[in-house]
Amino acid sequence: MFFEKSYYFLHQIYELSLFDNEMQHISDEMSFLLNERYLIFFDRLLQLILSFIMKYFYKFAQKKKDMLTKNVINKLSFFVLILPFWLLSSCSTPLQELIYLNEIETGKTYESGPLPDEYKIRSNDQLFIQVISDDPLNAAFLNLTNTQRTIGGSSSNLELITFLVDQDGNITYPELGEIDVENKTVQEVRDIIQNGVDQYLESASVFVKLVNRNITVLGEVLQPGQKLMVKNQLTIFEALGLAGDISDYGNRQTVKLIRELPDGKHIVEMDLTDPETIFSPYYYILPHDIIYVEHSTKVYGAKNLPYSAPLSITASIVSIGLLILNLFR
Repeated sequence: MFFEKSYYFLHQIYELSLFDNEMQHISDEMSFLLNERYLIFFDRLLQLILSFIMKYFYKFAQKKKDMLTKNVINKLSFFVLILPFWLLSSCSTPLQELIYLNEIETGKTYESGPLPDEYKIRSNDQLFIQVISDDPLNAAFLNLTNTQRTIGGSSSNLELITFLVDQDGNITYPELGEIDVENKTVQEVRDIIQNGVDQYLESASVFVKLVNRNITVLGEVLQPGQKLMVKNQLTIFEALGLAGDISDYGNRQTVKLIRELPDGKHIVEMDLTDPETIFSPYYYILPHDIIYVEHSTKVYGAKNLPYSAPLSITASIVSIGLLILNLFR
């Protein structure tokens, strides 16, 4: 009889903890629909409901405490003491999982890793093409507009005078007609147009630039979204820097990179804590690459309520501990 009732009492506390987890999960689901002010209200309401339930079980336990022996009391007290430390250790992240290029040898010069293949133009790319001549009027018929004035303009102005690569990989250029640019580098396109321009003008130069040099960084970074490549050889660390770095919830060991190749999309997984990352063929980023940072653990309300959610969990743990300890005073 004693063990049956002891088991029943502990089972009630276990169900109480499940109820607390379920209420916390419901609160987290509502975070997608409610703003922070309402989330704080429901968080407080959850604590009140939990407090009421625990008072009920406290009264129940007061009637049954004489059934517990001193040995059981000591075990429960020990459990209450180690529970907070166990939770803290289980919620922490080892330092080696947070450090980029962990344990890399410093004060040493490393050979450069493999450079990525030069970007090949594909459908829907935007090319800014300008013919420059000593006399701008002579080159005007080969340009979309008077681009001599647009060189120092904003990127939005440049997009208004770009050539969009169609689904067949072609652009239609004044006087030169359709030009196949798909799977060609920017330099190869410049050479093709330069040969055509030389038939009309002498001493003219052709300038070609890929306008939509964007990458996309998603997941657990501070500033996700599309980012403009600021240089040709952009590393994955620089790309993450453009997005504000990986957040505290991000997994640095399973960063996914999606790269579109002529034969399809290629996905690789990178461990940024590994020093060998600097030798990876994917260390350098290409235009249109997608970087996705996964969650390191399942995160509930802490992302939306960085202060109140941890306090709510802590309050629940402390309340359960005080309940058990007060039974045996």
